[in-house]
Amino acid sequence: MSCKPMNKRNGLDTRQAVWKSIVRLHHFTLRQLREETLLTIESVRDYLTGLEAAGYIARVEHEEANPGPVEWYLVKDIGVEAPRVRKDGTPVTQGQGRENMWNAMRIMRTFTALELAVAARTPECFVKEATAVDYAKHLCRAGYLARRPDGCYVMLPTAYTGPLAPMIQRTKRVWDPNQCKVRWQSGDEEVDHDE
Repeated sequence: MSCKPMNKRNGLDTRQAVWKSIVRLHHFTLRQLREETLLTIESVRDYLTGLEAAGYIARVEHEEANPGPVEWYLVKDIGVEAPRVRKDGTPVTQGQGRENMWNAMRIMRTFTALELAVAARTPECFVKEATAVDYAKHLCRAGYLARRPDGCYVMLPTAYTGPLAPMIQRTKRVWDPNQCKVRWQSGDEEVDHDE
């Protein structure tokens, strides 16, 4: 999985940085979001276009005599996790399996790879058992999970770092977007998290 563009100031990905500012401000302009996130105007504008098309934000209507800058307001606050939408407002499904597995782990606490894959499946997102094995293997290396002798995985008590799923990047690093840090990378000493 590739790393999303990061906001240099606070380590958040583009969507998350913009969404965090939107939720905080509730009423905003493109310039305000640009100044808060330190992202390019194009990045912020593209995400706003998608959010507006999906119904998460709406434009403030101005009188024609005094138009001023375009302003938006938050219509649908879904919490801390940024909506994953394209410019046309349709949902982005890439990475959804990972998000579903992370949520399932938190609920199940103990599971096999097959149980995790099945629990993470939705009509829009099919998660293969091999995908669950790979994700669980990397999360063991990063200290989120332990593997028991019977093959079951256990989510460690301190493993839940927040609502955003840890990502396995192409460089074989485990990036935690909740902590804004790398938790494990290829070449690190293997840590034994067996129970």
